[in-house]
Amino acid sequence: MANVKLTINGNAVSVPAGTTILEAAKSAGIRIPTLCAYEGMGPHAACKLCVVQVEGEAKEKLACAVKVAEGMNVTTDSPALFDLRKATLTEMFRQHKVDCHHCARTGGTRIEDLDPWFCQNCFYCDCERDGFCELQALAREFGVSQLPFEPQQNDFPVDESTGVMVRDGNKCVKCRRCVDVCKAQGMGILGMVKTEKGSTVGAKNGLMADGCLRCGRCVDVCPTGALFMKEHKDEIVYHGHARETTVAAMLCGCVMRELQGLYGKEFTYEQLAASLKKIGVAHVFSPGWAKAESLKQAADILDERLGKGTIIMTESYAAKTFLNAKYPQLKDSFAFYDSMQTLFGRKLRAEHPDWKLVNVSRHNGFAAEMADTGLVDYFVNARELYRIIERTGGAPYRRNPAEVENIADYEKDERYADILNCEGWKLTGEPEEISFKKKGGRKVYKAAVCHNLSQAAKVLEAPEKYDVIRIMG
Repeated sequence: MANVKLTINGNAVSVPAGTTILEAAKSAGIRIPTLCAYEGMGPHAACKLCVVQVEGEAKEKLACAVKVAEGMNVTTDSPALFDLRKATLTEMFRQHKVDCHHCARTGGTRIEDLDPWFCQNCFYCDCERDGFCELQALAREFGVSQLPFEPQQNDFPVDESTGVMVRDGNKCVKCRRCVDVCKAQGMGILGMVKTEKGSTVGAKNGLMADGCLRCGRCVDVCPTGALFMKEHKDEIVYHGHARETTVAAMLCGCVMRELQGLYGKEFTYEQLAASLKKIGVAHVFSPGWAKAESLKQAADILDERLGKGTIIMTESYAAKTFLNAKYPQLKDSFAFYDSMQTLFGRKLRAEHPDWKLVNVSRHNGFAAEMADTGLVDYFVNARELYRIIERTGGAPYRRNPAEVENIADYEKDERYADILNCEGWKLTGEPEEISFKKKGGRKVYKAAVCHNLSQAAKVLEAPEKYDVIRIMG
């Protein structure tokens, strides 16, 4: 495909034909504000924040929806564009439930005067996404402070039917990111819903009634407090400081990058463990044994069942729910093995039944598994952990490293590494096809690794084409 040459803010840029202005700007390191655009998703042109000026055009264009053209001259930042974006942001708050920035709401402070570090240590703001909200960050950037109107809340009912995550349409900006990710999960239960109070994004009959898998992927992409995982920060801090209670946590390293981004500082895994110790977690465990044991279970299944028909395997709780609901006719091919969380909870619960157990991970799907099995008391994602740590003054980059314990001794199992150690969940792309052999064997087997449930649905149209289908949830 031929490249198109254009100019963005005076910089010469060359990108493939068919690229949007937003994508072209990103490739050149130029940021254009947006709420609805998300990597891997098609443009919705919903938030209207990505307006740019194209030379020769009378009206501003939406960068997410307009493709580049040869010789195009684009301006992404100007006083006029700043004013347009500020006006658009201000209008978003007309029906938004504003329960952040307590100081600004009481009329004594302008939002632009609030210090972010101070705000993160304040207990007055009510929204669970306070400090993590893209709308809030943009409001600060564009100086949306005292609103020129009284917000008219729609008072949509809050959907807590899943038991582990919350959908609050009163904070929805209709960006439709959650709609796209729900489609990627092969469900498509989220969309625009009309109610007596107006329209919002949601599930027609409620999340659980419409078959929500509780995978938590919609929470990952939501830019506001419209979707969030239920928090347990008060209970964890309480138990951590209660004399009669021992708290133990499995700390997954997957939270490190997200937390370092939130702090804007580098720190080690052992320093993060020290922060957990400061809030009262007596034992911080590495997930090494649990991960190795999970993969060993999977390898044992392959050793036993390869060559005896298609094996549809997963450790994902959401994927298991998906398969049982959508493909009961294939149940004889299912090969479910235990997740790291289940193994951690089962072992520690058996050895220390009176301990409070916490799983710290960025994978929100663990919350549903925890709620249903009861093997782990509390699930904490990176966002909630950050809120707990900041409110107890234990920032990891300030801590001395602490010891991390092993749940049990283990050795890594290298059988079928190509299938079992491949990349995890992805929003887009095609299923990954892998040819492999048993260790020491000659026969070549064929596997499909599905990185989301939409990919799984595609492969399961003809499962007989593969010896192994591994599904990430």
